[in-house]
Amino acid sequence: MLAGPGAGRKGMREREKWDTRYQDSKEPFYGREPSAFLARSLPLLPERGRCLDLGGGQGRNAIFLARRGWEVVMVDAALAGVAHARAWAGAEKVRLRSVVADLQEGALAVPERSLDLVLMVNYHDRSTMTAAGNWLRPGGALLVEGFAQEQLGRSSGGPQDPALLFHPNQLLLLAHGLRVVWYEDRLITDDDNPRHRGAKWVVRLIARRTA
Repeated sequence: MLAGPGAGRKGMREREKWDTRYQDSKEPFYGREPSAFLARSLPLLPERGRCLDLGGGQGRNAIFLARRGWEVVMVDAALAGVAHARAWAGAEKVRLRSVVADLQEGALAVPERSLDLVLMVNYHDRSTMTAAGNWLRPGGALLVEGFAQEQLGRSSGGPQDPALLFHPNQLLLLAHGLRVVWYEDRLITDDDNPRHRGAKWVVRLIARRTA
């Protein structure tokens, strides 16, 4: 499924960090509820189809969609996260294909126009976003939720590496060729999950491939 050179020690440290977080948490690290943005955005997405959930963690968003009839493939670098997602899907008796893969170590081999939804919640990889537009079928959607540069120094979650945080209008540029149907770049105060308490500067986008 992957091709390309390894990302080296930095990628290994990231995998180990997330494996430890998932293993040490009695409950799912980000809770059992899906992203609130994803849940309320269902009317802007295809009704169902094939979804690729990138950086899906322990499966909260993948399980949410699978319950609604989506055919979901979830990818995450952390073995502990994928193992939890598989067990959760089994307990829920929903179909979920989950793959352990570090997207920093190579490109995903996804056929063009094979997906109805690409999900990137708190996954800030620009190259994958650019590629995602080619993976969508006509009418398919890309949903991205992440953090802006203004999140630096805040204790309400998100990466503290400026290289990962989105710049103003960057998501709009990365979604080139797709029709943007939702975009926001703002400070919010509502709590989406137990790990993102308090005011946070979020960036959210939904873009669809036209026929």
